[in-house]
Amino acid sequence: MCGICGIVSKNNNIDFEIIRRMNDALSHRGPDDEGFLSYNSESGKIKEVRKNDLNSPDSGMNEFNLYAGHRRLSIIDTSDSGHQPFRDQSGKYYLIYNGEIYNYIELKKTLTDKGYKFSSHTDTEVLLYMYIEYGENCLQYLNGMWSFVILDTDKNILFGSRDRFGVKPFYYFFDRNFFIFSSEIKSLIQAPQIRREINEGAAFDYLTIGRMTDTQSTVFKNVIELKPSSYFTLNLNNFALDIRGYYKLDFNEDWENFDESKSESYISGIRNRIFDAVDLRLRSDVKVGTCLSGGVDSSSIVCVINSLLSDHKIEQVGDLQKVFTSAYPDTAIDETNWASMVVNTTKSEWFRTFPKSNELLEDLEKLVYAQDVPFGSTTIYSQYRVMKLASENGIKVLLDGQGGDELFTGYVYFLRPFYNEMIKNKDISSLINEFRNTDNSPVSKKELIKGMLMSFAKLSLPISLKRKLFDLKVKENSYLNRDFYAEHLSRLESGRFIEHTGLNHALYEQFTKTSLTELLKYEDRNSMNFSIEARTPFADDINLIEYVFGIPSSYKIRNGWTKYLLRESMKGIIPEPIRQRTDKLGFATPEYHWLNDIKGDLKEYFNSGLDPYFSASDILKNWDTVFTNQSKSGFTEIWKFINFAIWKKVYNL
Repeated sequence: MCGICGIVSKNNNIDFEIIRRMNDALSHRGPDDEGFLSYNSESGKIKEVRKNDLNSPDSGMNEFNLYAGHRRLSIIDTSDSGHQPFRDQSGKYYLIYNGEIYNYIELKKTLTDKGYKFSSHTDTEVLLYMYIEYGENCLQYLNGMWSFVILDTDKNILFGSRDRFGVKPFYYFFDRNFFIFSSEIKSLIQAPQIRREINEGAAFDYLTIGRMTDTQSTVFKNVIELKPSSYFTLNLNNFALDIRGYYKLDFNEDWENFDESKSESYISGIRNRIFDAVDLRLRSDVKVGTCLSGGVDSSSIVCVINSLLSDHKIEQVGDLQKVFTSAYPDTAIDETNWASMVVNTTKSEWFRTFPKSNELLEDLEKLVYAQDVPFGSTTIYSQYRVMKLASENGIKVLLDGQGGDELFTGYVYFLRPFYNEMIKNKDISSLINEFRNTDNSPVSKKELIKGMLMSFAKLSLPISLKRKLFDLKVKENSYLNRDFYAEHLSRLESGRFIEHTGLNHALYEQFTKTSLTELLKYEDRNSMNFSIEARTPFADDINLIEYVFGIPSSYKIRNGWTKYLLRESMKGIIPEPIRQRTDKLGFATPEYHWLNDIKGDLKEYFNSGLDPYFSASDILKNWDTVFTNQSKSGFTEIWKFINFAIWKKVYNL
């Protein structure tokens, strides 16, 4: 796991100090080593600069129009043989890479059989040779998470890619004269060619619905996110940028009656694939730990590792598995009782962090800076503290259950498309059975009926009426600048009125376009801020994911139980009370109470510079009332304004 960056000019040579500043901004992603590549795309001249060469008189030569930088977090083969940029023996191909190819050992054997000889034990070398052997088709063979760029001097191109589901980040800027890229926006904007400006459309999305509606846009103007499952080719001869998709996740849209024997087969298949996915993600030459919230997802991973440990010693895990939890004693959101069941069952070494409101205040600007862009709620701080705790205890790799909700129907919302699908297919017996067993679900019958009425309204009301109703809801938030609101009002229609009538389709949308893509960004920034590699078997193991999405919807929620297949596959693996939990918290935080505790200190972030977006003076005028009227549990509305104001200050926008 690392940080990568680069800058290419079409016509002119570039000052070396630009790439050096960009790379410095990624130091947290790779504190173990750094390296640079310099290339002149016309003459073919090439030069590598290592960390020890940076202060030499000629290290800052400005006779190149392409620079690439790399910061290394050493995980697999921690020796110097894993230094990047990594080049092949011919000197024609150079790779900078952020991620892990978990099946690199199997791929290495295939390449060895083809005659390739290796000088290291890294997955980096395997990835480069996979490109040399298969070209762009190499992506089809990879199981893991990645963003990488390869300089192919034979073709005089840059070839780059991002993993299938967006676990690893890649941002870029492109105009007629420059192509600039990086793992993080804070690094990208070190280049003077990029003006620091706010993307007003994206800012509107965040302030109204809490996320971006365009998955490629960012809140920084002209800074683009490369889509997951994409690759690019930059032709260095004519400066043409070509971006293409290489993968699309298929999902089963057929409805079928529940069959017990098929269900048992699916459960066995999922169990085997979860064990394989976790086992692959334990490949490491440094210490590995696990996040533990006490929910089904994280508990499954901890307990699967424990089962693997009972079969054989895993050096990187140690005799006692290390697990990390965020705790909130004496609150309704505290999950330590659940987490303790897992700890006692697995005999793990348990580390806990206890975030408080004054600590949130102290860390706010650092947290916002780490995340690059405004984010949804203070739950991100809970994860931030878990990563910090793991780092303080010598862990460089953490396994996490991110993606389990989107893969296995973990959200209450999924009940709506599931019921819609039963109704659409006239499966009345299943519909009655599910309604009778609502007690096994996270909602009451009353809440379920309310949700289904909302679903019916979305499906049946005219678009014009739905637009008016949503418009009224947003207008309740009267602090938005009226001109700003009017200019971007049409953006509210994008994805706001869609209601799914199939469960697998809803899962697909959450997994590939909305929920998971946002959560993976938060996880990457939080973990890498503390030089930790986060591994997410539920979010990137292609064998597990394709298998689950190939299963019909009728097997995914059963007798009221969400996550039915995961729960059944973990029978005898995780503690039974956790397997049968019906509530869901995750990394919840006491957001309302935190913000009320520190509201006096938050006033300083609200000033007239925010007026193009919302009225800071009106919020300040009604300060106490604003906080009193916030939701007492879950997310608050005021957080978006607070976060945006802090972000604007931190990034000097």
